[in-house]
Amino acid sequence: MKRILIPIDFSEAALNAMEYGIAVANHINANVRIMHVKTGLHYAPTYAKNQAEYRVNEKVDEWLVDLIKKYDDDYVVPGGKFDFKVREGNVVHEISNQAKYDDSSLIVMGSHGASGFQSKWIGSNAYSLVAHAPCPVIVLNQEMKWNGGIRKIVVPVDYTKASRKKIPVIAGIASVFKSRIFLVAVRESKLQYLLKRVAMFNRQVEKYFVTRAGVEVEKSVLVGKKPVQRLISFAEEKNADLITVHVNHTHNPFVNIFKPFANELINNSSKPVLVVPTYE
Repeated sequence: MKRILIPIDFSEAALNAMEYGIAVANHINANVRIMHVKTGLHYAPTYAKNQAEYRVNEKVDEWLVDLIKKYDDDYVVPGGKFDFKVREGNVVHEISNQAKYDDSSLIVMGSHGASGFQSKWIGSNAYSLVAHAPCPVIVLNQEMKWNGGIRKIVVPVDYTKASRKKIPVIAGIASVFKSRIFLVAVRESKLQYLLKRVAMFNRQVEKYFVTRAGVEVEKSVLVGKKPVQRLISFAEEKNADLITVHVNHTHNPFVNIFKPFANELINNSSKPVLVVPTYE
């Protein structure tokens, strides 16, 4: 059975991601594991602000047990397993290692965006995690609620091979949820030979979605500056449930200095973002 891993730092964003992750698990028949990484910070769960016993008692295991009891009725996968894991150390490394150890199919995590509250570790580690995760990651903030399904998916593509490598993962999700795909050719340059190349790749990707996933595809082209903002506006216009993007796994030490398209999208998107790892 598949497994969804949900990092928990007890913030509102993390709890919202937990609800979202459980809903996805119910659709794809997956086990759910919530995990916390001890970092030496001291705080109480957001949901227990006025309960002194929680603020005094820093036994994370007990907090996680309470969470599972609270959400157990929401998890309805026959024969499924809903459990927790506690690790200690570097947040990104521990979550990535747990995902590898569990052979997780998906990580669902909260984010506070570029300028949000970051006293806990979820917000400040969202991009670092997706840049190193061994499996796809859905990132969402506390305002992005589960809407009963993933009916509309925005899929940006360019002319690179890495852009197309994310397509099989997205096709799998689209097939399960019977999603409509909005295939968007994204290009800052107006050079005709590049536009033609993107259009050719677009046709190839469209054929893959139709033949492999059996879903409907609508094609569009976005050309010009500020591609991330254009893409977000497009997703809002289409009332999309999910925006997708890929991130290349690399040992480049500058990955966190030169923040790429994916990071900007995660920090500014008004929709949940599915980040699919690709490899050079």
